[in-house]
Amino acid sequence: MNFKNNEEDYVKTIFSLSEAFEVANENQISRDLNVSMATVSEYLNKLERKKLIRKDGRDITLTREGYTMAIPVIKKHRISEVFAVKMLEVPWEYSHSAVMDIEHTIEDKYFDNFIRNLGNPLKCPHGNSIYNTSKTDDIKALLADNGKYRISRIVYEDTEMLKKMADLGMYPDTIVEVMHGDVVILSNNNGELKLPSIMSRTIRLGNILPA
Repeated sequence: MNFKNNEEDYVKTIFSLSEAFEVANENQISRDLNVSMATVSEYLNKLERKKLIRKDGRDITLTREGYTMAIPVIKKHRISEVFAVKMLEVPWEYSHSAVMDIEHTIEDKYFDNFIRNLGNPLKCPHGNSIYNTSKTDDIKALLADNGKYRISRIVYEDTEMLKKMADLGMYPDTIVEVMHGDVVILSNNNGELKLPSIMSRTIRLGNILPA
């Protein structure tokens, strides 16, 4: 992987973690990129010197320059997920991990054609906006009252959690019931899914749309 790809992967990862959890940290980045903490620390220092990130104790966020770099990378990643599901028939739960290299190979001059040939989708398979312009009024599963909701999006696309959701048919725009106990539980006719605390913050729910 070249330096540019590395840089793009770091800012994309920090963007995604910040979208899900408000901030990122070195442990999360290390896990998501599958690289050592020492490597992450060294690379983050490079990004900080380039004014792409800001550190505040353990918290890491993108600067305006870092955010500007991340947006087109996120856009390419999410449209690549659509390509993986629609054209390559990659299972929904694996589409995030399947396109980690594809997004780096799409040349800007062909990108509009790529989108058009996919039908100009507005969201990735997990419900997240491709253009980051869609205003949402969805809420974290953690904060939802008991009751029935529509799954709006899965902000943090963890493959193991996506596999569990797929097994129960819990996809964006499907209906689930929320129950609070020791943990947050999502249920439908296929069964129940107990959400770890961290994931209950990243699955977003919305009102059930009229038929």
